[in-house]
Amino acid sequence: MNEQLAIYQVLELTGLPCAYSHFKGRQTIEPPYIVYIGDGQTNFKADNTYYFGHNNYQIEYYFKEKNPYLEAEIERILLDNGYRYDKSEDIYLEDEDVFLIYYYV
Repeated sequence: MNEQLAIYQVLELTGLPCAYSHFKGRQTIEPPYIVYIGDGQTNFKADNTYYFGHNNYQIEYYFKEKNPYLEAEIERILLDNGYRYDKSEDIYLEDEDVFLIYYYV
């Protein structure tokens, strides 16, 4: 299965609107929502042999009001589907009047 599709399917389980990179056209999406983008690849190599690679993603969770239950649900869904993550602090984007949390998987 295409890994990009897999991460999209996992993010859809949150019930939040989600898109790769950005929402298309002139769609106006109100927070909360998720946008994700590819963030390189981690490869395991030894003895001049390539064993496997893992695609990395940066997930951006946008919200207006803090909802620790929704954050916990996002994190549970990631873990239940085999995605380990690192999480950023809450970042306030003054120009957009929203908060943002990055998940790195």
